[in-house]
Amino acid sequence: MLTDNESMSTHYDIQTDNVIQALIAEAKADPDVIGLVLIGSRALGAVTPESDYDAIFVVTDEAFARYEQTQTMPARGATITPPINTKDIWNESPSNLQIGKVVSWALPTYAEALVLYDRTGETTRLITALSQMPAEQAQAAVENWYGTYLNGMFRSLKAWRWGNELGGRMEAAQTADYLLHVLFALERQWRPYSSRLIFHLDKLEHQGWQPDELRAILLDLISTGDPNRQQIVGRRVTALLRERGFGHLEDEWDGRIEQALSWVFPSTT
Repeated sequence: MLTDNESMSTHYDIQTDNVIQALIAEAKADPDVIGLVLIGSRALGAVTPESDYDAIFVVTDEAFARYEQTQTMPARGATITPPINTKDIWNESPSNLQIGKVVSWALPTYAEALVLYDRTGETTRLITALSQMPAEQAQAAVENWYGTYLNGMFRSLKAWRWGNELGGRMEAAQTADYLLHVLFALERQWRPYSSRLIFHLDKLEHQGWQPDELRAILLDLISTGDPNRQQIVGRRVTALLRERGFGHLEDEWDGRIEQALSWVFPSTT
């Protein structure tokens, strides 16, 4: 089995990718186009033999309205030789590339996006805005997901305490997702797609996590849910969230979280 690092190429170079260069040339030649944005695995440089081309031609609002009115959305990449699959190359307008217009599940895509061409500077501004959570939204996300994490951790530890291994493991596995939402929202970042986590966890190291530590924690939560290790992580998380101004959410538990973190469990190793 390939490891995370071995499974994806680290030698991909956009400058030598003839398809990418052809798309850039196409964007520059069309006066409707003000920007070209690369998304997906190629934007990360994480290319496998199965990687296709995911790109957005950003056109003016006027051009996009004309396409819709005439129902003649121009094809992109259709002239590339040899032909490629262009189903994931499309046109978009600045008005649609706004928080509130982009569907929530797609937002992590823009945190990985790479602007290949920007005629006016507007495309870079649009992608930069989409790549980060608005401050108020991040605040609400931390509060919501931290409360959910505390509840899930408490339920898992309580299940383990009464010998309910299945419940303990299941609840622990679910907290892995809650924890990711919390930690990334603390930095005003979208929780990355699970398949992309290996490229983003290092962005959280300044929270106090050692290299590869979060990866090991997540693997442990979804595989063993060990209550002793959950308690260690829980103490780290509650200390971090208190330091960042969210201690009131633990306080609402009237000491039950602190109590659960002090329960004694037999070693599972």
